[in-house]
Amino acid sequence: MMPFKIHCIDVQNSLQNYIWLLEHTASHQVAVIDPTEAGLVQDYCAEHGLTLSQIWLTHWHKDHIGGVPGLIQGQNLPVYGPRAELSKIPLITHPLEHEEQFSFHGADIQVIAVPGHTLGHIVYFIDAIDMLFCGDTLFAMGCGRVFEGTYSQMYHSLSRLAALPPRTQVYCTHEYTLSNAQFAKHVEPDNQAILERFEHIECLRMLGQCTLPSSIEDELQTNPFLRADSVEEFQRLRTLKDQF
Repeated sequence: MMPFKIHCIDVQNSLQNYIWLLEHTASHQVAVIDPTEAGLVQDYCAEHGLTLSQIWLTHWHKDHIGGVPGLIQGQNLPVYGPRAELSKIPLITHPLEHEEQFSFHGADIQVIAVPGHTLGHIVYFIDAIDMLFCGDTLFAMGCGRVFEGTYSQMYHSLSRLAALPPRTQVYCTHEYTLSNAQFAKHVEPDNQAILERFEHIECLRMLGQCTLPSSIEDELQTNPFLRADSVEEFQRLRTLKDQF
């Protein structure tokens, strides 16, 4: 049996955030990724008998770090996050750079720098358990807006993620999949994989169910941004999506 388990907290805010918890099942200790609100995490942990032991941050946007002050209050919790965004997230205790690693109960967590959405955005890849926590860089059938970086940076960041093992499970931080699927269908109307996935996602959302995780394999088949073969094509698609 795998020694880790994933939990999802639906924040139910206007940005449709999810907070992911990675549980080490033997100890019931969890790492929380991008905690939007402290109270939601504290209540969930109390209800499920979990103990928070690590906080992982992907970038500085408030809906990803808003819960940190409340979670660390009175506790000596390690907060992992991008070194490049220390000035914006001063609560980081373990600043991280590209290709650095740390561990969580024996699992090696690999840090990958993915500038574009923000300049210091990082993601967390755990090869041993096929998991990627990718914040706002890669979404199911989509990608984050290019706010601080360049289109070239974002294209190359997505290329890094596209090169991960196809079996990798993709845990992004927003429930944007249906609108992303509508856009994918619009730009690739003859892609059968997109049409089939769109129908599946539409059913899930009609039932109020989460569409995540995705996988790198699914994204390579159905995500127009991963399928773009040049920076220029990526920029054209991202600009189109911004106005869609």
